[in-house]
Amino acid sequence: MVLSYSASCLIGAILESMAYGLYLSYFIQGLQVILGRKNGRDISISLLLTSLVLFFLITMRMALDNKAIVAAFTDNPLEPNAADIYMENYANGAMFRTGTYIALTIVADIFIVFRVYAVWGGSVIAAAVPSLLAIADIVTGALLIQTIRELEAGASPDGGSLATHEIVFYSFTLTLNVLCTILISLRIYLTQRTAAGVIISSLDLTTTMAIVIESAAIYSACLIAMIVPTALDNNVQYVLLSLMPGIVGIAFSLIIVRIGSGLSPHSAAGPMSSLRFGSKRRTATTQFETTDGMGTQASQGDEIPVHLMSHGSHSNGMGGSQSDGERARLDEEKEQV
Repeated sequence: MVLSYSASCLIGAILESMAYGLYLSYFIQGLQVILGRKNGRDISISLLLTSLVLFFLITMRMALDNKAIVAAFTDNPLEPNAADIYMENYANGAMFRTGTYIALTIVADIFIVFRVYAVWGGSVIAAAVPSLLAIADIVTGALLIQTIRELEAGASPDGGSLATHEIVFYSFTLTLNVLCTILISLRIYLTQRTAAGVIISSLDLTTTMAIVIESAAIYSACLIAMIVPTALDNNVQYVLLSLMPGIVGIAFSLIIVRIGSGLSPHSAAGPMSSLRFGSKRRTATTQFETTDGMGTQASQGDEIPVHLMSHGSHSNGMGGSQSDGERARLDEEKEQV
């Protein structure tokens, strides 16, 4: 049995609401980490604004989807196929809903490009290709909205004319996220190797790299799952499309929450290293863990709380094996990650 457009929108709206509930919990936890109420650290303005903008767009998308579904199934309940008739003539509604998803995708993509730029110490070369992909994202997203806007009255918004634009847009954002994840992970790996003699292995940056990769994998897998039915012109794509705003928010907030709380399936719960999302170079401020394992934040700038333990930081009477200048250089490089 072929899934109708209205049925796919109904199923998608239900799943979207469930995903939104999960995202909301991560969003609140992420705000607590960003604001750093417990440690009194400086707030990352770029991270805070991105989180708030994504929250606004994701909430708007869910509200528009649910409004359309309620109207489709309640306006003319006695009319045969009333929901299909309503949804298939909902061209303007499709434009606004798709436009909201495109907007939040572009916001998330621009931020991850900025993160690559910051992680690589303000390197324009490292951010060049991701920036071009982000521009392509914006252009193809605008073309997709324009295609929906030009649908003739009565035309179904799931028409085949959209498939090419959708696949191109999804492909650009998928490529961008995979590339940025590789670049960020590579930077973390290189920093890990540079700091091999300074940072204790149990609390190294491998956990941070795993969190970044795992969160990106969630979003990438969902994008691939959505591209397949889109290419096959199957209405299942609209079930997945309704889920995507929540997935974007979850993937974004999950990195903040897990790094901020030090949680990863590859390490025990507890403090980890300091992860900087800003692009400004500052004096090294890496926190050395105290003998009781608690540690206090002495960081400044745009940081997510994670504590690093260094050789010589315990009160064991042994001096550090590295010179002060070398240690400061490594600490500063870590903060850029």
